[in-house]
Amino acid sequence: MLRLLTTTVALTLVITGCSVTSTDSPSSDHPTPAGLPSSTQPSTAHSSIAQPTKGTTPSVAPLFEIVAGGGTEADAKQALDAKILGAAWDVEFAPDGTANLLINADDHKRLERIRPDGTRTVVPLDQAWRMGTEIAVGPDGSTYVDLWIGTKKNTIYRIKPDGSREPVIDYDTALSGFDGLGNRPTSETTGEPTRKFTAFTVDTDGRLVFAADVSGAGKAGAVVRRIEADGTVRTIAGRPADFTTAAAAKAATPAAIRPPADTRALDWTTTAAMHIDELETQPDGTFTLGIEGVGSSGVDFSVLAITASGTVNGLAASQLTGSASFGAPVAETPFTREGHIQAIGVISYGMSAADGLLAVGTTQEPPQDTSQYYNGKYTPGQRAILDKARGKAIRLIRPDGSFSTAALGADFALHGGYLYVVCRDFLANELVLGRVKIPA
Repeated sequence: MLRLLTTTVALTLVITGCSVTSTDSPSSDHPTPAGLPSSTQPSTAHSSIAQPTKGTTPSVAPLFEIVAGGGTEADAKQALDAKILGAAWDVEFAPDGTANLLINADDHKRLERIRPDGTRTVVPLDQAWRMGTEIAVGPDGSTYVDLWIGTKKNTIYRIKPDGSREPVIDYDTALSGFDGLGNRPTSETTGEPTRKFTAFTVDTDGRLVFAADVSGAGKAGAVVRRIEADGTVRTIAGRPADFTTAAAAKAATPAAIRPPADTRALDWTTTAAMHIDELETQPDGTFTLGIEGVGSSGVDFSVLAITASGTVNGLAASQLTGSASFGAPVAETPFTREGHIQAIGVISYGMSAADGLLAVGTTQEPPQDTSQYYNGKYTPGQRAILDKARGKAIRLIRPDGSFSTAALGADFALHGGYLYVVCRDFLANELVLGRVKIPA
């Protein structure tokens, strides 16, 4: 999931390896959302979705079901008996429906696996204290996380379903021999190399795909690379720009995070003032990227979709600046249509893509009465967390570009027709994992 972002724009770039085929971009009045099919060609998984008219309110708020947390036992084997302490830094799902949560508590990270039958497994990740800000899940259910173990600093490890782990690739190997470019230094702190994968995912063939900031030979930017079946590492997107000054990089960033529709993947210019903070994989092989860019006028954000089909589609949300530019209030009832993506407001953090749907987190504050969003019967422990939970509005974007607030929470993921949501009592540092069925 994307974290700590402020954004104003969403855009789509579709690429396939080294080749790109462009199509006519949709009408500027009704663009197609990032990574989503045109409304005239709905995805197979959601071809029967009936789009509500603006202002439509569901007659009954859908059930918000708790699937983990709110219990009294820290070591409980059953997820509903567990008292889960900490903050969820990322949530991803295995194909079999197992939820994988990266939890941070007092700088100690752990992987929580919640299986569909409600059983719970905890894998300590103490070596992730300097890395470990996100996870990815492969087709076989293995979880990938960036760890710092001994001399293998900043290495992505694969944690198998049985809990055993093995290194996949370290940062130096990931960028070795890459046109003389290496890790990019941080300008905000010490100026030393970040040596950090900024995002990663696993494609439908089980290959690791990662993003990194790079610099060297007078150039700097961000790239997306993939580990091929034979172990070689190949760049699939991004061409770092000539680097002169930080001011020049900021000036070039708005155009870099909104590349023209006919841009080839390897011709996509990236700058020293932008980062790829998110990579997600769709079942059809599409990658969805979250890009954070620092321009001359502030922080901006775009969403780029990388698909195997090689098509290029664009989407522009309203350009909003200033602390008061948060758009319309959140609807009092979940899944009420609130308009088109262009009026979605400022995206703050969080993104998940699945089955033709896109979910993002926005800065809108929840309504005073949240009872409609937490509609269900809960234990006293679960109720106590929900009553004190604080989080952002989670917007669901459908194939026609309409959006609605689907839930309120601190983190989230789409899977199997459900939106899974982490609700956290920040004061007690306790959380529950719930889910809501996405209406047809």
